[in-house]
Amino acid sequence: MKRSIFIFGLITFLSFPAVFAQQVADSSQAGSDSEQAFSIIPNLEPEEVKDIEVSRTKVIFKTNIKNCRIYLNQNFQGYSKLSLSNLVEGFYLLRAEKEGYDYQEKFVYVERGKEKTFYVELQPNEETQKKLEARANAQTEEKSSSQAKEQNVETEPEVTAQADSSLGEIK
Repeated sequence: MKRSIFIFGLITFLSFPAVFAQQVADSSQAGSDSEQAFSIIPNLEPEEVKDIEVSRTKVIFKTNIKNCRIYLNQNFQGYSKLSLSNLVEGFYLLRAEKEGYDYQEKFVYVERGKEKTFYVELQPNEETQKKLEARANAQTEEKSSSQAKEQNVETEPEVTAQADSSLGEIK
């Protein structure tokens, strides 16, 4: 009896990714309740996939911003660039976040025998965007004023030389 329960549980566990994939495929049909759920949080396709030892898994999470917090299924895993090994095969909810940026949530699929690299791009929130624009404007103004000063420095010696020669003629 225990053996048959174990076998049933094992078969159910091993078929979960296929059942979940079927649910994802079924959710694409119009009128499906799960259609809304998957349209809110899309899947994230891997940037790179490599074959590794058949019994192992490995995922790498990269972001455009350094040191973003990475969560899998709402459990903190570490900071980007993050490499995780030996996860159970299946779907995970990935969340990447950093203060001052809009967080990103995506579903990722971890597959046995594969090393997958996922890239997540965070966008600055409104407040951070304003600060970045103000900093860029200040740098542009600083650059313009320093160029203007350089041009004035180059023209001043010429004016001085002309004035000196005219003074000599008056004497």
